[in-house]
Parts: sequence; C-alpha cells; structure tokens
Amino acid sequence: MIAINEDLQAIQDQAARFLSERADPEYLKTLLDRPASFDAENWQRVAELGWPMLAVDDSQGGLGLGLRGLAVLAQEMGRTTISLPLLPVYQLAQIIRHAAAVNGGESAVAEVLEQLMAGSSICCFVNDSSLALVQGKLQGRTPVTAFAAVADYAIVLASTAEQQELLLVALNDPAVAREETAAIDQARAQARLAFSAAPVIVLATDNAAGLYDDCLASAALVTAFEQSSGAEAAMLLARDYALERKVFGQTLGALQAIKHKIADMYWRIELARGCADDALLAFEAGDDSWRELAAASRVAAIEAYEFSARECMQTFGGLGSTWEGLPQHHYRRSRVLALELGSRLQWRENFYRYRQSGQDQAREPLEALPELRAYRQRARAWLAENAPAYSGAVRRGLSFAEDLALGRKWQAKKAEGGFACINLPAEYGGAGLTELHKIVFGEEELKYQLPTEYFVISTAQLMAIFLRYAPEAARRELAPKAIRGEQIWCQMFSEPGAGSDLAAVRLKAERHVRDGVEGWLLNGQKLWTSWAQVADWGFIVARSNSDGPKHAGITCFYADMHSQGISVRPIRRMAGHDDVNEVFFDNVFIPDSQRLGDEGRGFAVAMEMLMIERVAGVYDESIGGVSLDTLFKHAEESEVAGAAAIADGEIRATLLEAYIERQGLRSIYRRGMAAVGNGKEPGPEASIRKLIMGRARQRLGALALDLMGPDGVEMDPQGDFRTDFAWSWIDPAGRIAGGTDEVLLNTIAERVLGLPQDHRPDKNKPFKELN
Repeated sequence: MIAINEDLQAIQDQAARFLSERADPEYLKTLLDRPASFDAENWQRVAELGWPMLAVDDSQGGLGLGLRGLAVLAQEMGRTTISLPLLPVYQLAQIIRHAAAVNGGESAVAEVLEQLMAGSSICCFVNDSSLALVQGKLQGRTPVTAFAAVADYAIVLASTAEQQELLLVALNDPAVAREETAAIDQARAQARLAFSAAPVIVLATDNAAGLYDDCLASAALVTAFEQSSGAEAAMLLARDYALERKVFGQTLGALQAIKHKIADMYWRIELARGCADDALLAFEAGDDSWRELAAASRVAAIEAYEFSARECMQTFGGLGSTWEGLPQHHYRRSRVLALELGSRLQWRENFYRYRQSGQDQAREPLEALPELRAYRQRARAWLAENAPAYSGAVRRGLSFAEDLALGRKWQAKKAEGGFACINLPAEYGGAGLTELHKIVFGEEELKYQLPTEYFVISTAQLMAIFLRYAPEAARRELAPKAIRGEQIWCQMFSEPGAGSDLAAVRLKAERHVRDGVEGWLLNGQKLWTSWAQVADWGFIVARSNSDGPKHAGITCFYADMHSQGISVRPIRRMAGHDDVNEVFFDNVFIPDSQRLGDEGRGFAVAMEMLMIERVAGVYDESIGGVSLDTLFKHAEESEVAGAAAIADGEIRATLLEAYIERQGLRSIYRRGMAAVGNGKEPGPEASIRKLIMGRARQRLGALALDLMGPDGVEMDPQGDFRTDFAWSWIDPAGRIAGGTDEVLLNTIAERVLGLPQDHRPDKNKPFKELN
C-alpha cells in the first residue's frame, strides 16, 4: 500500500469505513442498472467530510495533502468501486497555481474552485484535443466523459487558428448539450457534451497543452492507485471464493492452476503499485521523470486490474457471469478505467514521448532516504577511481584462475574502501550500514564488468546466517577472511533427489566422537553447488534424523572444504560455465561446534538462507544479463523492415513491459529492504523479484537476438553475460536456482495469500518410510 503519515492514515481509515458502508452489492447494482448513474447524496456526504478539498494546496483554501492524499482516497474508491469526481477539483487547482486566468477570469475561476471544494458544484475533465475555439466560443463534441452527465463545469483543451488554450466551460449554458450515455459501467455519470458557440473562461494560453498533459498524467497516476486497489479487491474476491468452493471433493483453491492464477494476480498488482509509488515519489520531488513513470504506471495498472477482474470472473465460473455475481463490478470497472483517460495503446506512446523528451537529462535514482544521495555520489566517485583497473577489457582473455585472482584483489580493494559487505557489522569486517546502502553501491558497481560473481554466495548470502548462528570465535576468525575475499564459501542445499523440495535431503549426519571431540560423520552427495571447486568453506544442510517428519530431521553445519573425505566433481553446463559442481562426502567428520542452529531445526535455518538468497544481489535487475538500458539503445540503433526497431509496436510493448517490471521491482525491493533494515523478516518481495527477473532475462535476451537477425546465432568464446546478448539469453539458471517459477508461485499462493497447500503424501510421515 502507499506510504502515508498519521494524518493520511486517519483519512484512509475514515474512507475505508465510509465507503465500505456505501458499497452494498445491491446498491451498486442499482447504479449499474441505469445510464449516467450518480449518487448525489453520497457526494454531499463526502463533501461534508472535506474530501474534495483534501488535495488542494492550503494556500488555495484546501487541506494541502496533495496528490498523495488523493491517491489514498483513490485506493479506497478502487476497492469498493464507488465513483467520486474528486480528480477534477485537484486538476483545476493545479491549473490555477501554474497559470493565471486571462481576460479577467481570475475571480470567476477562484469562485468555481471554492464551489468544487465545498461540493456544491461538480467538474469533469474532458480527454479530447479536437475541440475548436472560434471567435472566443467553443465548438465541437466530446467523447464519452465521466461525470459529464452531472457536472456543472468542464475543463477542456481547444484550438484556435494560432494556438491551443485551456478552458473552463459552464455546462448549464444553453449553448451546451448533454447526451447521457449507456455504458459498460453506468455508475460514473457518463455523457457526451456538444458545444455550439459556448462561452468559456480561458485558464491558460501559454503552455496550455503542457498543463493539460500534466493534468492527464496526474490523473493517470491517481487512477493507477485506484486500479491497483480494485485489482487487489478482485484478487481477494477470487481467493475467498476459492477457499470456500468445493470441487472434486476438495477446496477449489487447492487446485494448483487456481493457486497460480491468483498468485499471478498478486505479482501484477505489486508491480503496478511499485511503479505508481515511484511515480508519486518523483512527482513530489519535482523530478521530471514522474511523467514517464506515470505513463508506465497507467499501463501496468490497466493490465493488473483487467487481468485480476477477468480471472476473478473465471474463478467464479458460471456464477461470475450472472447479474447476481460480485465479479461483474470489477470486471466492468476495470474496462471503463482502462479507457476513460486513453487506452494502454495511447499511454504506451505517451511513455515513449516522455522518455524521448527526457533523454538529454541526467536522472538520478529515487532514494528511499535523503542521506543515500550523498552516499551514492561517494560510491560513484570511488568506483570511477578504482573499478576500471579490474573490469571490462582488463578481464578479456583471462583464464579462470587469473580472473579469480583478479576478483580476490577487487574484493580486498572494496574491503579496504569500506564497500565490502556493506550491511554486515563493522566488527567483522563489514561497513555496518543498511541494506539500502548495499543496494545503492550494488547498483553503481553493476555499471562495470567486475569479477564479483565468485563472492556473491560468500558475502551476500552466507555471511548473514553465519554471523547469526556461528560461535563468536569462528565469526571473528572466518568472517573477515570471507569479506576480504581471502576465502570463498559455497552453499550445499540440492541433491539428486532434493531440489525445490529441500526437506527431502538425504545427506546423512550421524553423531560421532573422534579423538575426544564430539561431532558428526557426513555421508552422501550434494548437487549444483556453485564454486565448490574453489571454496574453502561450505554451508551444509544434512539429514540428522529419519524417524520423524522430513522437515523435523534436518540440521545445518559449516565445513572446511579441504576436509578428508570431501571430493568435488565439476558439472559442465550447457553454456560452458565453470561454476557448478557435485560434492561427495565419505565419512567426513565435522565438530559439533560447527553446527549452525539447534539439532533438528535446520530446515528453519535453511529457509532463512533461502530467503536471503532470493533477496541478495537482486538489485541486479537483469540477473547477470544485459541491462535494460543497453537493450533500449540496441533497439534504437537496430532496424526492422527499414525503420528503427524502436518504432515497432511489438518491440515497444516488450520494452515497456520490461521497464514496468524494473521500476515496479525497484520500488518493491526498496520497500522490502527497508523492512529488513527495521528488523523484519524478508517478505514476498523476494519471490516476486526472482520470479519476474528470471523470465525477463530470457524474454529480453531473445528480443535482442531477434534484432540482430542471422548474426544473433554467434557466441563469442570471450563473450560476457552483461555485454553479449547470446550469452545473456542462453543461461536459464535464473529461473531455476533458488526455486523454480512454479515453486515461487506456490509460495506466493500459500504463504502470502493463504491458499491451501498442495496435497503432500509424505506430510507427517517418518522420513525413513519415504521412497
């Protein structure tokens, strides 16, 4: 949900109570059943609550809570499908602030704004630029416009022979005719307006089109919050029905297809909200990128709401298609909101127009905390001075051993500069800063092709768990060596029979005493272990008890990878990577002091580790592949059928989808890491990011190769994943390691949305009885 202070929280609570009382399904159906419906009583009641003036600047007599305040109300309107003409009040106020009315209209406009804030008058905003201003009088006919059937005034853009002008029109004038319109969703007082030499008040002549465009963009942004909240309501409606309905002798929500459908609703909603959150932050910061972000938010919210509403109806089956069924409200509203401000096709083009206009501007990332801006500048300066000696062309042609040696030097250099393990305590060699500081440095570091891959597991994943569970002496001895890159750690989870089903591990750990030291003997095999061939230490998940349920008999350890009885066998992957291995344990002795966590409680420790794995390093939005900015440039420089590839509709849609994913995930990740920094456990944002980014890397890699044509088949033996499209595309590991797409969708459905777990025949059975 949108970030709000105490004042806005009180308003949100008030809005939720009030609108929930009004959103009786039978009442909503009466609105749907007649054209141009509008609840005047409801409007008067919200006017008494001060909602029309809530977003207007306090210097204009409003409450001064701005676009964020309006977004809070929009969320509640979206949830309940109640329609209120609040946006035009804010739009008129913004026009007044940025352009004084001409021809002596200032007092008249100010009076209209007072009426709108009091709720005694209603205004609509016309999304049309084809109207004409002839000898100072308005001519033309508008498209279907929300609230035009009941509005007293309309904000319009019209053209003279010389320029465009922004106008306010009184709709009770005899020169204005209304045509009430039967509509898909009739609860929004829709009508067409016809102007036959109608008198106007000129609001703006200079930059009238720009002001109008900003009104439209701000409306798109606020509506994105309304749509996202409507999408969530449709998702919860589907979920609740799936929990209640019985089919084939079981709950409908136990069917994996239903679970994945509802999980797909969830991540789409979170992406749309993430985009809208970023756009709102940019708007409040005065950053011109807010328009580009608002356009992306509009497209993301349209797709999220329509998908959720459509699939909610599908989940209900035949009931969903009836007049009595609840899904119709969101199904209708999702389509109407997708059209009133212009379709997704129009907003896709708006996005590229805004992006093109801002290409010459250096845009800094939005920061969650003010101090991060200075930290980013410091990190950027340090990297500019130090990174070139370790990256790019310097690495080309190096052997594996030489590149690893260079990586160790770079890791040591970072430690020396205070940029290694930024979020870990300084007493163990980290920088003692926050997860957000780590993100900032990671984003800047990714601009270089540095040999960091060897240390991600050690520093970004394992050290946090190691420092939580290992004895203090071990922490002080081993953590600094890992952080400086002197030692490398590997993580041993998977086995031939235990991949996504981690609790099925069979590597056996038995109590044993050797030379008077209590410990464990380990026997078995691990699989897909990255960097085991160069690792000094390893994190191990082992089976310590087979008598109880499989989750209850797991214990975690760390082991010296040079111990007698450990052997490593490399696995050649399809792209020729040198990173993964099989690891075999033959009577390997591990002292009990190297146990991490309580005996038999290792599954919980492993889950902590897995959540960190899904979060760690995923400020890398391409999961090691070519960046989105590089792909945009590639499309601008390539041709399709003799024209610039970036002009092709399919390519534009694919790139915009990727942009939405990037911006949404950035916002989700910042929010999640801020929560972790406040002592909370990682949330579903980790699963969402991994799910989306793994798919995106393959999809965008394929698009990049498509643009190359026949030359796309070439794979440079010295190619790099971050600069070579073929290498970026070919590796599917981003969708597999740490949980496949299907496992992640189940995780979201079951652990976030509360849907039933899949049927598991092995549940609560002793592990020794399982095949």
